[in-house]
Amino acid sequence: MKNVLGMINLMNEQDDLSTLTRNRCVGAVPFAGRYRLVDFALSNMSNSGIQKVLLLASPKADSLLEHVGDGQHWGLTGAEGGVSILAPAKTRLSQEGDLYHLYSHLEELKTCTEEYVLLAPSSVIYRMNFENMVDYHKISGADITLLYQHVAEIDRDAHIGKAFNLEMNEQGRVISVSHVYHELPTLTPHRIDLETMVLSRKLLVHIIEQSVERGYHGYLKDMIYAHLVDLHVQGYANHGYVAIMDSIESYYAHSMRLLQPQGWKEFMMNKESVYTCKEEEFDIDCHEASLVRNSFLGPGCRIEGYVENSILFPGVTVSRGASVRNSVIMQDCAIESSVYLDYVILDKQVVVEQGAVLCGELTHPFVAEKKGIM
Repeated sequence: MKNVLGMINLMNEQDDLSTLTRNRCVGAVPFAGRYRLVDFALSNMSNSGIQKVLLLASPKADSLLEHVGDGQHWGLTGAEGGVSILAPAKTRLSQEGDLYHLYSHLEELKTCTEEYVLLAPSSVIYRMNFENMVDYHKISGADITLLYQHVAEIDRDAHIGKAFNLEMNEQGRVISVSHVYHELPTLTPHRIDLETMVLSRKLLVHIIEQSVERGYHGYLKDMIYAHLVDLHVQGYANHGYVAIMDSIESYYAHSMRLLQPQGWKEFMMNKESVYTCKEEEFDIDCHEASLVRNSFLGPGCRIEGYVENSILFPGVTVSRGASVRNSVIMQDCAIESSVYLDYVILDKQVVVEQGAVLCGELTHPFVAEKKGIM
């Protein structure tokens, strides 16, 4: 797909992941014991044959940019490809969204040679080859094609907090959009917008120019929703695993779902097609006095205590007499002796001192900030 320009939009992410996004963007949040959220969008693009990707960066994207680098871990380097960073525009107006930032990079978009743009978020996880979606877009004659997920009552693990439902006619054309907020599960099926679209590069440039010239500096998605009468917007269905990371509750729920047999199976299907930064891996050290049940342990973990129904990222230490239950423990955390953790998320390099007790709830996990001492 040399004729398709990939673009990952960090400027349109719901930043409601508590302290996990205090100093990083959503795309940089660790997930599933070894990945960052952005890995899935980059992997989808790479596996679809997209060679050039533009990353529309947010002001908190430093750690993500360091993670992505030049895109070599995703096979996106080379004379004709690679990852380019579109730095956030300097502005004093908080209401300005991705349209204003795209406008500040308009000349770069105009000089690209690709005919089409595939725009995707980093905060929505799914696995798909975009070639079929692009082909459908071309055949349908649509101005814009939006990716959606059909969600019904059976999907009780959808954990969607904030999303948009696409109303479509029998031909699959989007005719209206409604806001969905904590309405799932529901007897009414929804077609949830996955914030991924295909459109021509010329149309994208036109929408950006027209919007900003008319004084609208908000979001591309809102502009498209407002002009469904004028634009032919078509829906394209995604099937399979999907996770929308729009809150700390959804992040925790999707993490815990991975520990269920069906959830892990759906997530890890074709796992070899998901790429991330390669780092030196060390053996897991489980002491003879330790006990681990239904948990994921990353490389380099050292376990002397009890771990149940939890995800531990690389380099985590659980000392003798410590108990970790229903928790997500990120890289290089140290859990000292006689600690009790239940329904907890620890960001990177947190130290939980001897004898501490940290407990959250299933719907409201306790979150500890990076490098904190508890």
